[in-house]
Amino acid sequence: MKRISSFEFGQSFSITSRKELEGYLHAIWNAHYSYEDEASTSLSQGEDYVNRQGILRFDGNTARARNFIGFIQSEYESIEIYPKIFREANMEKSMMLKHLFYWFDYCRKWKFPFTDVNLSNLQDIDLPELILNLIANQLYRVVSTNPISLYQEMEEAMLKPKGSLNFSRYISNSMANGNFHVLECDHQPMEYDNRLNRTIKYVARLLLSKSRFSETRQKLDDVIFILDEVEDQVCNSSFLDHIPISPFYQEYQTTVGLCRMVLEKHIYNHHYEDTKHWSLLLPMEYVFEDFIAGFLERHFSADWEVKYQKSDMYLTDEKVFQMQHDIFLVSKRDSLIKIIVDTKYKLRGNFKDDKKKGIAQSDLYQMTSYAFRRGCSNVLLLYPNQSDDIKEDNKFHISSGLDDKHKIKVVAAEIPFWSRGGYQNIDNKLYCILMKLLKNFPMKKLL
Repeated sequence: MKRISSFEFGQSFSITSRKELEGYLHAIWNAHYSYEDEASTSLSQGEDYVNRQGILRFDGNTARARNFIGFIQSEYESIEIYPKIFREANMEKSMMLKHLFYWFDYCRKWKFPFTDVNLSNLQDIDLPELILNLIANQLYRVVSTNPISLYQEMEEAMLKPKGSLNFSRYISNSMANGNFHVLECDHQPMEYDNRLNRTIKYVARLLLSKSRFSETRQKLDDVIFILDEVEDQVCNSSFLDHIPISPFYQEYQTTVGLCRMVLEKHIYNHHYEDTKHWSLLLPMEYVFEDFIAGFLERHFSADWEVKYQKSDMYLTDEKVFQMQHDIFLVSKRDSLIKIIVDTKYKLRGNFKDDKKKGIAQSDLYQMTSYAFRRGCSNVLLLYPNQSDDIKEDNKFHISSGLDDKHKIKVVAAEIPFWSRGGYQNIDNKLYCILMKLLKNFPMKKLL
């Protein structure tokens, strides 16, 4: 199998079978990303809406990555796509992966609890096998060290009462047939053969069908063997809903998240004619946005209410052109204090002599209209750092033209999102920079 490593919007690479790969990507796009708009997917207006897909751009028998990271594996090649911010960093693959797992730890949608894993022994396997190996290790660890039994709701006809008597079933099933001695009972026995263990076993079988690495296959076989007493059942993500997990089994919360990712096809076991295709594809704009929202919520929620993807207002009085902010902050000490936070996963380049400081004019137009509509005088544009040296903030002030009192302060700031030295110090740096940014905004609202 041909192994290909690339970056978002990186160099073109040759592919073996365009027809098969493009057909698979169309299936993924239509199933999971058809809601994407032109701007977020970098698609040109001339492309056919029905046949378009925003994952790879094809030109003959070559392809070029767009704004998705992750991997695509087919019968002929394994394509790995990494974030564009690493393109000039000359960073080792293990370091890039460490950063990915660090970001995912804050993301709400994608949970990969592998920040502290040792990748040194797994350098010779590709990204798809690495993901499978890490998930397999997590499944094996929980089922082997802390087997879980859960209360299962049961409806059963019994000769001795157990739990509570179900009178409606007793009247229709027992009394109606003259079996007055047969009691219809509802009870909750503690069972090892429960929904969670059945789901874990099913996920292990799904991943086993994809894995080629002997160590991973052995771990998944061990999981299935340990759960031998658990019934084999085809499961979906709804099997994981409303499962009561006690604090003693908290590690299973992570396992539930990983199983849900597989079953909801974020790790795609896609129903496609060629089952040799599978992939994990994530739009980096959303990873960056979700990371910032998760970081703010985890570290600043004592002082700020973090509203993610807030879209409760329209730009016009006629209730058209719905507004949707990446993040909307409202002070818990004074609800009149608000900050619109917009995340921009863009590299602004060398903007030293640029009066616009690398900021797209359309972005500023959008944020200004949102701020005036919200009655909010504070806008914060956040960009990922381009090097370990964080550039200074850039400030702009916008007056309404109707009244000098109505003025919006816009701050464009780089934040530490990655580092050549590793992700370990990012938390502290990012916390300090965000704390400073939030304190420097004028604490007032537009009148």
